[in-house]
Amino acid sequence: MARYLLPLATWDAALPPKPWNNAWSVFAATVSEVEDSDIITPVFKATVQNPGIAGVVDGSSRYYSLVDDDVEIARGKMLSIPTTMGGAKIELEFQCKPPGADDILEAAADALRVGEVDYDPDASVGERDEAEAYDPLFLPRDPSDDPASALSGRPEVWRWDRRTLAITRTHITDGSVTHDIGRRGLATGSASDGPSLRLTQPPKVITKSRLVAGWTQEAKGRQTVAFSESVTTFSYEDFIAAFPKAGDPIGSNTGWTFAFANIVGVGDGATSTFLLDGDRWGWAQNGHVICRPKVVSYTWCGHYDYQQQRTEYLDISLLAGVQDVLFDDESKETVEKVSLAALNIDNTTPEWVYEDPDTLDRMHYVVGDQVLANDKAWSCLVEHDATEDFMPKDFATGQTLWERRDKNSPMKDSRSPKFFDTPRGIRALRHGIRRLQRNVLKRARCAEISFEVPWELGRDITCDDACRVEHRHLPGGEATGKVTSVSLQIAASKKTVAVTIGCTVGDGVAPPSVGDGQESTAGIVYTRTAPGAREPVDAYALAAKSPRVNTIVNNWSVQESAGNSAALAGEDPLVALGTAPTQLRISFDALAEQDVITRRLSAATLPIYVPKGINLTPET
Repeated sequence: MARYLLPLATWDAALPPKPWNNAWSVFAATVSEVEDSDIITPVFKATVQNPGIAGVVDGSSRYYSLVDDDVEIARGKMLSIPTTMGGAKIELEFQCKPPGADDILEAAADALRVGEVDYDPDASVGERDEAEAYDPLFLPRDPSDDPASALSGRPEVWRWDRRTLAITRTHITDGSVTHDIGRRGLATGSASDGPSLRLTQPPKVITKSRLVAGWTQEAKGRQTVAFSESVTTFSYEDFIAAFPKAGDPIGSNTGWTFAFANIVGVGDGATSTFLLDGDRWGWAQNGHVICRPKVVSYTWCGHYDYQQQRTEYLDISLLAGVQDVLFDDESKETVEKVSLAALNIDNTTPEWVYEDPDTLDRMHYVVGDQVLANDKAWSCLVEHDATEDFMPKDFATGQTLWERRDKNSPMKDSRSPKFFDTPRGIRALRHGIRRLQRNVLKRARCAEISFEVPWELGRDITCDDACRVEHRHLPGGEATGKVTSVSLQIAASKKTVAVTIGCTVGDGVAPPSVGDGQESTAGIVYTRTAPGAREPVDAYALAAKSPRVNTIVNNWSVQESAGNSAALAGEDPLVALGTAPTQLRISFDALAEQDVITRRLSAATLPIYVPKGINLTPET
């Protein structure tokens, strides 16, 4: 049984041709991979004859392959040179990852990150699945340093393949291959030996989470219709002097101003004659004064500026189809609370930078790259190295480098008084349900079974697989579970494989079909409950809203009547005209901002499908 640790020319090179140098013969080795985080990284150790420091660091490669009976078990990069090189034997440790592993993993995670896209909640499952599996609203602005976050809505973890060193994703409960160990495959030393079973805290029948969305409802703009009117007045000069200008408020703190207000023209009106008391004025009887009013044409349009702080709370209750496992049900479980990122800003487009903040290399932008700069969003039109400062146009060549585009903000319409009812909000809800499902499935593997299998059966078992075992000491006599840990031990003439599987305690009942009034995501059927939103101001109607008051006070007829009355009373009619100036009165209902308006919604699922990996309550 020949075992070798073979130096490789490159990390992905084929095994060197035989004969292999006995200097790299392996005395003992351990290969292990454990799902103890969201990234499974296999490692192996090998004890070999000490080749000396020059033999370990020969400049060719740091990658080696562990071979047993001509079968490659694993390959990887040497982690470090042993600190003690004086003995006849040395133990070398390796990690099964390729060069640039961090960049490879980051790229694989980024490929799953779906930004702000046109999302149709009624589209087919295949068309909307990727968007529901990932939602940037649940993460910080730049999540690239956390590859596990790309799988928060998928029941999967990352895994490096210990032979190919490729990055893969493996399901939490389902194996790519199920090894049927059965009963005879278990390595036992005596009749009493068998697999060990350990129970951890199972998931609650109902698991909850709360999503919190906060935003500022905004409606700003000029009204769609302008008012073009005219007034006939004797006090036209005062009327024109007092006429409002663009930007003047309409009322006090009402949220309304004039978008524009202009005098269009001034023309002559019909004359008015005021008869005078001749004795009083020293004139002849039937003396009179003739005055001519002016017709003033004007136009104006209102501008509205409405803001209202809003918060929505969406409580999700996920019902799990699990067995009634005896455990401490009195323990309180903290409900996960997720505050979504800002809805009215672009959370996904990166900021333009001159150099990479980590490497300090000058940034190179290619066609299609999107950035934020100068509080605007841009798309790259020409491949180029970053300029000293952001410039949409290269003034030296006249070439346009960047083109303006719309920002990718989640709240497409800032006037909306609702979020979780919108298509974007439904996407967030469905992602929240998937996050809960992932957590429940992971906890549902609460029956951990550990056992040993013969080398021939276990050599190829990985954390991408599942195993089925049988034993009379197991509840129900058998169990199937996802491999969470595997360790290959090679020592002298003995080779063993230790395996731990996580068996889910589901009831195995298939998920229900979608009924009337129900929706689904990832096979999870749920019902939404959403009360109406309180709207003290209809933000959508402001563009066409009519003023509450739009009237003229003291037009020419009122002024003329005042002048005639004064003349008949022996008073000066011209003074009377001045005491009744013409005024334009306009008022709108105030767009008063209230305290934060809150709204509470809920979503409850039907029992989700949890595989029945083990029967903890078998019939007697």
